[in-house]
Amino acid sequence: MTDITDKEAQHLHRLILFSDAVFAIAITLLAIEIHPPEGWHGDVGSFFHLMAAKLLAYAVSFAAIGVLWISHRRTYSRLVKADGVLDVLNFLMLGLVALLPLGTQLLWEANSAGALILYVGLVAGVGIAQGLAWGYAAFIGKLVEPIDLSTRLFILARVSLLPGLFCGLTFVSVLTGTVWGFIAIAVVSAVLTLVGRRLQPKPDAAEAEV
Repeated sequence: MTDITDKEAQHLHRLILFSDAVFAIAITLLAIEIHPPEGWHGDVGSFFHLMAAKLLAYAVSFAAIGVLWISHRRTYSRLVKADGVLDVLNFLMLGLVALLPLGTQLLWEANSAGALILYVGLVAGVGIAQGLAWGYAAFIGKLVEPIDLSTRLFILARVSLLPGLFCGLTFVSVLTGTVWGFIAIAVVSAVLTLVGRRLQPKPDAAEAEV
């Protein structure tokens, strides 16, 4: 008979593998949806002029999915097991991730404020869904490794709020042609890094001597 611990480990492992596959497919579909521009006659300059909106939307979405995957990987690395509720919450998040290629296509085809709001809202929704999954795992389901309360709350805020915030700040810089949005991202990232280091458990004196 298979040990219960082994079954729990297999459950979590398969959940992570499936999630990785969805992220990989979503990031691949971004490139598949890009087609050569109509009326292009081989001039490199005109190519980038005609493809500017598509390539910019692709770059932003590629970065967004990459950041979301990194956040998912780091968060789920703290889990020791999974259950059915986490499966459902994770599927909710993956369902939103799978819509990102559609959101990207809206950006370059509609080229409107509405499309931008929908896209940023979609990225923010993925972050909130990840936060719901982490909140359940850390506070209700008790699926995580031993972590103090302050660290669990810090991870919850970071996972839930940063995707939408960083996506919005990116578009601030893109639309205004300034670096202020990127500067804000760098400042927030630096502050979060410092806070994260302060929350890390310090080694005992005996361990330090060794």
